[in-house]
Amino acid sequence: MVSSCHTNLERHNLKGTFFFWSLILQRQQTNMQLLSLLCVMVAFWKSCLTNRSCPDLIIDSCHCPAERSKQLSRLPVRIKVVCDDVELMDTLQPSFLPNQTVALILSNNKISLLRNGSFYGLAALEKLDLRNNLISTVEPGAFRGLVALKKLDLSNNRIGCLSAEMFLDLGALSKLNLSGNIFSTLTVGLFSHLAALKVLHLASETLYCDCQLEWLLLWARANAVRLGNDTVCRYPTHLHGLQLRHLREQQLRCDGALELPLFQLIPSQRQLVFRGDRLPLQCTASYLEPSAQLHWSHNGRAVATHEERAIYLEDTLLHDCCLLTSEIFLSNIDVGVAGVWECQVISSRGNRSRQMEIVVVETSATYCAADRMSNNKGDFRWPKTLAGILAFLPCAPSTFGSAPHLAGHAPARHNPHRQQRPPPQRAAPRPEKKAWRRCDRAGRWAEEDYTQCPYASELTRALHENTQMTINGSNARPLGQQLVVLTSRAALFTDVMDVIFVTHLVERLTRLAEKHRDLGGYVWDIASNMMLVEEHVLWMAQNEARACTRIVQCVERIADMALTTDHQVVSKVSANIALEAISVRPASSPGLSCVVIQQAVSPSSSSSSSSAPHAPRPNGNRRRQHSQRDVGDRDPDPEEAAGSLLSIQCHVLNGSSLPPPANQLGKNSVAVASIHVPLAAPPVSSAVQSVDNSTCNLQFIVFRNGKLFPCTGNSSNLADDGKRRSVSTPVAFTKLDGCILGTAVQSVTINLRHFALGVDPTAAYWDFDLLDGHGGWRAEGCHITGSAGNTTTIHCTHHNNFAVLMDLKKVLSFPPYPGEFLHPVVYACTAVMLLCLFASIITYIVHHSAIRISRKGWHVLLNFCFHTALTFAVFAGGINRIKYPIICQAVGVALHYSTLSTMLWLGVTARNIYTQVTKKPPQSQDGAPPPARSRQPLLRAVSTGLCPQGCVHRAVSTGLCPQGCVHRAASGATCHRHPC
Repeated sequence: MVSSCHTNLERHNLKGTFFFWSLILQRQQTNMQLLSLLCVMVAFWKSCLTNRSCPDLIIDSCHCPAERSKQLSRLPVRIKVVCDDVELMDTLQPSFLPNQTVALILSNNKISLLRNGSFYGLAALEKLDLRNNLISTVEPGAFRGLVALKKLDLSNNRIGCLSAEMFLDLGALSKLNLSGNIFSTLTVGLFSHLAALKVLHLASETLYCDCQLEWLLLWARANAVRLGNDTVCRYPTHLHGLQLRHLREQQLRCDGALELPLFQLIPSQRQLVFRGDRLPLQCTASYLEPSAQLHWSHNGRAVATHEERAIYLEDTLLHDCCLLTSEIFLSNIDVGVAGVWECQVISSRGNRSRQMEIVVVETSATYCAADRMSNNKGDFRWPKTLAGILAFLPCAPSTFGSAPHLAGHAPARHNPHRQQRPPPQRAAPRPEKKAWRRCDRAGRWAEEDYTQCPYASELTRALHENTQMTINGSNARPLGQQLVVLTSRAALFTDVMDVIFVTHLVERLTRLAEKHRDLGGYVWDIASNMMLVEEHVLWMAQNEARACTRIVQCVERIADMALTTDHQVVSKVSANIALEAISVRPASSPGLSCVVIQQAVSPSSSSSSSSAPHAPRPNGNRRRQHSQRDVGDRDPDPEEAAGSLLSIQCHVLNGSSLPPPANQLGKNSVAVASIHVPLAAPPVSSAVQSVDNSTCNLQFIVFRNGKLFPCTGNSSNLADDGKRRSVSTPVAFTKLDGCILGTAVQSVTINLRHFALGVDPTAAYWDFDLLDGHGGWRAEGCHITGSAGNTTTIHCTHHNNFAVLMDLKKVLSFPPYPGEFLHPVVYACTAVMLLCLFASIITYIVHHSAIRISRKGWHVLLNFCFHTALTFAVFAGGINRIKYPIICQAVGVALHYSTLSTMLWLGVTARNIYTQVTKKPPQSQDGAPPPARSRQPLLRAVSTGLCPQGCVHRAVSTGLCPQGCVHRAASGATCHRHPC
């Protein structure tokens, strides 16, 4: 009883507690909802206040925040209008702005003109920001009515003309910023209307500190106006970089040599022109004083407009009160305009001049025609050049973005806590890099040089930059990783220099691999990826720099370094190259057989494929501590995971026979080669055998194809018979090293599977010393011992790189790389055929009513002509478009459809013709010929009124009934409604 009471009491307590906490949670949720609603209302109130302040403002991107005045003011609400970076082309109408506007921000727009009274009516305006616009003209009275303005910012515009009338009604202005404009000097009394001015900024890239600015220095000191620290002198040279406010009046002089901030003559170099050409000359100089003038002279004589000689001198123009410009147009040039043309600036402070030379060439002179040259340095358009002249062109700018950062050199990230260093001083301009090309005396382009120009390809530039840097143990690994990533797209390499630069970097990594063994894996992967490059690119790289031979030698060098005392069995697996290196004792191993397996792998199984268990080792030890798998140390390459991997499995031979490759296959595997190496020598005395404890190092390397073994020579004595034969099997490399002379056999037997069909096979090995170190295939010491299906067995008496060469051209009658265009006869015949077919189609459509043909025959004929034309057009235009798979598939589908449709309509046409030819006239039931149609006289029918005369006329006029038939009908007794 007591226990039940306690239980009921606990239940009531729990219910009360639960109700209490639920009530608290509901109140919290209600409070959160109220708080959210309050935030929304505040934001809405602010937006309403903003919009309410400027009800007439038509620019949506502008906003008008309002704020309470912190000081005693007659304006209770101060409005700030902000129209920053809204693409304004002109200032806002003052009538659109509220009268309480105290700040107007119009920066970062495209305003180019300030008209008289542009801000009239904004009497309360205190701040006006017009920086970073395109203002070049400020009319007098532009700020009229701004009696309360205190801050005016006109920086970073194009203002060159400054006058005192610009600053009317700005008596309250205390801060003025004119920095970043294009003026060079300031007229006396420019700021006479600015009685309250305290701070003035005049920084300009062309500010000339001479006697014309002496008044400014005196006025600033007399009126306590502080010149900004950024107001420094740019000219003359001896005052460059000095702050104007720290100068003395004696330093502002006008008796020095005339220095112009800008003085240029376009063109400035010697011009080679042909008779009849047109050439404009332009001279531009800074305008420092009213007495400055521009004058032209030709060979020391003054130049004026001469219409007979087609010389036109334009009037000198003053731009923005700071630049003088004069132009001469030479039209229909003759030999009289040849010589030195000079532009002179004449002023009271001195003269300056610039000149250029014009050379006029007769049109009959020998010259090199204009030419366009495209190479790996860019696209160069060489102009028409006189014979014997060296032409120059500037290098094309790099527009491909920044080069990828190799060897771990990434751009440093910005650290806000790092102490900012002052900007470095401006370095001297580097000489412009140029390419040159010589036009010889015969008018042909001869020598050329593009070495100063950078490579156009981003990848080539990055590889070239890395060949120039020092590679050591600290940056070798990042470099190897980046090269593996870059060469994974080696199928896209089109420049021979890409292959050469990669080869150079691979050699440097191989030299470092002697101390850093982990670099060997990167070299292996890079060499495997380089086999993805197109054959013709590898051939050119081999011909130019022996790139392929050097890559193969690096691979063999890595294989030599693989075996150590700690690793007596080493395997390397990749997409195109496989390695198996083993240390064995010939006395205990009669022979060794290895099978090269090509196994398809998926991304999910690529990681497990690298750690597959080995086949039984020659020494019978199955433990994993002596095996090293480099693939397991790194992530598999995506291309390798999506394709297939090459691997080698070896085992000890119990007999002398070579087991077939099929015995070694697993699921989704194909044996591409097998190698049999006998290790035991012929029987010798027991005394020799007792001391025969030598260890041999066996190396097996298999290349998927012969891309890294291109023969660049033309010798007919080689195994390829003057390039007639090509590699049609994988290339297998064997090496036996470390054995005591006479204890091991040097012969090798290899089975190789063909990946291409051919005739006239021959066994060959690669000799690196042939053709001046470029290498070539030789057949000495190798011969074919058997062939079954697509597998050939060869036997060689030495160790090297072996393959089977075949004549593939007799089997493959079409070229492997078809041209971009077909023979011109194909296009000519196609054009004629299309013209005839479309002429037939148009003729049948236009004259359909006049041609007697059935509706079914008309339909068949049009469809046959259309699909025949489609077949010819698609074949001629797309049969050789194999560069892009999608286009090739589309052409195949279109050809398939048009060809089948053409054959279909051709069959229907043949059937219709056969039906019409074999059609027989109807026969009567008793076999008698059909009765002849009765003939009735026409005149009688007309006279009796049985047949209207109009019927006869209509039959004759339409041609449906010959006139003779009408006469025959007239001779009968009656007239039918349908004559004949």
